[in-house]
Amino acid sequence: MFFIDSHCHIHDEDFPINQSEVFTLMQENKIQKAICVGVSVENSIRAVDYSFANATKEYNIELYSAIGVHPHEAKNLSMEGILKLEEQLQKHKEKIVAIGEIGLDYFYNNSDRNSQIKALELQLELAKKYDLPVIFHIRNAFDDFWQVLDQFEVKNNYKIRGVVHSFTDNEENLQKALDHGFYIGVNGISTFVKKPEELAMFSQIPLEKMLLETDSPFLAPQGKRGKKNQPAYIKLIAEDLAKKRNIAIEEIAKVTTKNSQLLFNI
Repeated sequence: MFFIDSHCHIHDEDFPINQSEVFTLMQENKIQKAICVGVSVENSIRAVDYSFANATKEYNIELYSAIGVHPHEAKNLSMEGILKLEEQLQKHKEKIVAIGEIGLDYFYNNSDRNSQIKALELQLELAKKYDLPVIFHIRNAFDDFWQVLDQFEVKNNYKIRGVVHSFTDNEENLQKALDHGFYIGVNGISTFVKKPEELAMFSQIPLEKMLLETDSPFLAPQGKRGKKNQPAYIKLIAEDLAKKRNIAIEEIAKVTTKNSQLLFNI
């Protein structure tokens, strides 16, 4: 039995937990693979470099990276930035397994909506060109997201595959994501929601379309709330899922690991 953390930020320069602790606890909790996800051009390059620098057999852990510009940073994305991302894709195919995290976030609106949509479209082009899955960050913006996605796919005759990261929206958008073939990223939020509609939504996510993720250092699960999150806590999320669904944690590990392997080819 082992797990994959499909979305973390342990490569961040200010990650608040000692690196040796992160890897030791990953090993102890059977998290054998993790994807370091970029949020800006510079942070994406750092994710790639980190995945190379920490490719060590000492802990029996494999690291990969995703590169992309988060919707919060969309206003800063230029064509020069796209070219820098593309340079990474051309040089480091073996370590870059997705474009992400990209998308639309109308909750904070740290970038204006037009900039977010333009950045999303430009990065969907990268996903198509290099035939990579996408890690999507969508918050309070699904109506525009579906429209942008549909228009892109029709125009390019190309179907985007990927995962909707940290999904907490309603059952209607969950079903649209599943109908599209997307995987659903489940993290620590699922362990502490209490509203009936939230519990019902999480219960509707099919295990065969679920990826486990921490989004560390954010969103620590129940039992670790108030602390900084880390990939080792994937096991706590899996334990919570196993209890709520009345299935063995080994089954959670087996299916979600297979899902990540299939989507990201790792």
